[in-house]
Amino acid sequence: MHFSRGKAVALPESAGAGNISIGGMVRPLPLALHRGMAYIGRPDGMEIASGYRKADPVLLTPKHEPLTTMDDLGMTVGSNPARRPVIAQSKGKTLALSSVVTQVPGSGTTKGHHEAELLVADTDTAAIAWSARIPLEEMEWALDVKEEDTEVVGLYGDTMVLYAQGRFYGVNVDSHQKVWMAPGSYAAGAVLAAGKLVALRDDADGDRHPVGLNPSDGSQDWAINDISAETLNAASPGTVIVGGYLSSEDSRKASVLLDAASSTRIETYDGIMAADSCDYDGRSTTICAGTDAVAAYHTQTGKERWRLPDKSGNRVAPKVTLVRAGLVYGTTENGPVVLDSTTGADKEDQPGIAPDFSDGYVGIALTDSDHTVTAYRTKN
Repeated sequence: MHFSRGKAVALPESAGAGNISIGGMVRPLPLALHRGMAYIGRPDGMEIASGYRKADPVLLTPKHEPLTTMDDLGMTVGSNPARRPVIAQSKGKTLALSSVVTQVPGSGTTKGHHEAELLVADTDTAAIAWSARIPLEEMEWALDVKEEDTEVVGLYGDTMVLYAQGRFYGVNVDSHQKVWMAPGSYAAGAVLAAGKLVALRDDADGDRHPVGLNPSDGSQDWAINDISAETLNAASPGTVIVGGYLSSEDSRKASVLLDAASSTRIETYDGIMAADSCDYDGRSTTICAGTDAVAAYHTQTGKERWRLPDKSGNRVAPKVTLVRAGLVYGTTENGPVVLDSTTGADKEDQPGIAPDFSDGYVGIALTDSDHTVTAYRTKN
């Protein structure tokens, strides 16, 4: 709950490129942490940097030319297509998984094509463990999908789930080969929960509907066609929250807590639960943050635990920056604050920073002066 401001380490420019405006962060940074090391997704590779001390970062690059490079981003806010790497366990190792879309040149009568190149780093050595190149199918019509869009969703057994250009692919971690491609087109931001790949599928009517796919072969296990979905968030290891419109109820804007395995609706909410940002605390609570409001829900029953602001207690809602390990980090007009995720009570009013990321070793936040993405050590 405490971070030292005296040993701050500025991360490479790639950590914030294209995602930070004068007002601060415009969308989540493409960054993951493991034991104080930052793994930064780039449109042209993955960068590994220490959050403990100043040191030259390690850059992992694809074999072929990426569709977008860091130089292409310029000063345009929102121009960085990179997604955060995934930290996962596989074959007794902890790996950092990232992906880049590249252009494979043609030869003779053979056309050039796009590939998604997987970059897999061993966190023990901060070096490439293996890579794989997955040829991509030609893009079909899809909502808000760009050619450079790609991310690793996660690992399910020996299968890595890859998203690229509106499609899902399964990649075997032993053979490094594609083993399936799911039919249809989808939004980015899918969730692996309860043995299902929960995603938002594009339909010809211009809507998106939640579906549950089998991550071992890409087949569809369930679909909900009466929810026109806009957002999808993990609520716990076994549940997800889908926000949008319920067409069966006069197009009422709401959010639904779903059991990921069966698609059973656990609870339906209006208001705060329809927020864009809901996060699991790693224990038993889901935190949803909206404009000037925060609410907490039990992950299994969906029942509300607490809500801010609370006029009766003269308490305001913090601007939430991170939910992790039973804690809610954020800021108010009084500065950074840490709340207990189960009760909503203040646990620390002098944490030093309000981190956007933390792994228990360091916290990542923007500096007040120039919004540099910076790592701060935790302290006892």
